[in-house]
Amino acid sequence: MLQKNTTKRLGYWLLHLHRLFDEATGRALAEEKLDRRQWQVLHAISIGVDKVTDIDAAFAPFLAVDGGTSYQLVVDEFVERGWVLVTGETVTLTEPGNAAHERAETLVNAHAVQSLSGISEDEFLAANDVLVRIAANLESE
Repeated sequence: MLQKNTTKRLGYWLLHLHRLFDEATGRALAEEKLDRRQWQVLHAISIGVDKVTDIDAAFAPFLAVDGGTSYQLVVDEFVERGWVLVTGETVTLTEPGNAAHERAETLVNAHAVQSLSGISEDEFLAANDVLVRIAANLESE
């Protein structure tokens, strides 16, 4: 049996890490007035995820946990900030949006270095691989 007699099993640690990541990312991005979800949407747009429906699909697990249905409100806020332009269904970063993304990415990368301290790249990739396989097992049930 892979699980020992403890209340702090995989599900506990996943939820605990989710909350910690939300809180810590929010603190790291406070000067940019971004929370974790806003950062994720901004980054997705920066790498070419250019439709709200595609952003929603990319972050569907977060929508489910957060009780939301779409990241349209985040995109609308970015329009108000002048960070994105929406043409039809296509969302693109503006020059100020690119600059905001670069500033935020620097903060997120510094936070990642701290949060992953003492964990090798191989360990990180192995942990990620295990989680992917557990998800695949559960999805196939």
